[in-house]
Amino acid sequence: MEGRSRLLKLLRFIYHLPNFLKLAWRLYWDPRVPVHVKFIPMLFGAMAIVFLAFYYVMPIDFWPDFLPLGKLDDPFVPILLIFLPGIWLFVKTCPREIVLEHAEMIDEERRGRWISVSYTHLRAHETSLH
Repeated sequence: MEGRSRLLKLLRFIYHLPNFLKLAWRLYWDPRVPVHVKFIPMLFGAMAIVFLAFYYVMPIDFWPDFLPLGKLDDPFVPILLIFLPGIWLFVKTCPREIVLEHAEMIDEERRGRWISVSYTHLRAHETSLH
């Protein structure tokens, strides 16, 4: 049962990741977010790059390179272990009202896009019936 719960959490994380990254991107470029807060993703990004450089020369590998997709884990380890937690910390330290404003805009865009796609699909289906 616990394994299923972890799988659901992972799938939920993957599902929300694009919107979370879009939120972080918008917050980073919002002039109302204090400059000192914007150093958080820069710092964690730099740490991820340094870790990635060391990870390439380290003899320990999470997924051996001789296996299929073996080199694929190399860039993802620093991103998942360093950069994404840094982005989470950045979003958490941004002013709450600005975060909520951008989150609502992203949600409205997502819903509007879904309605637009559904409407276009419906119109194409109606046209093909006539």
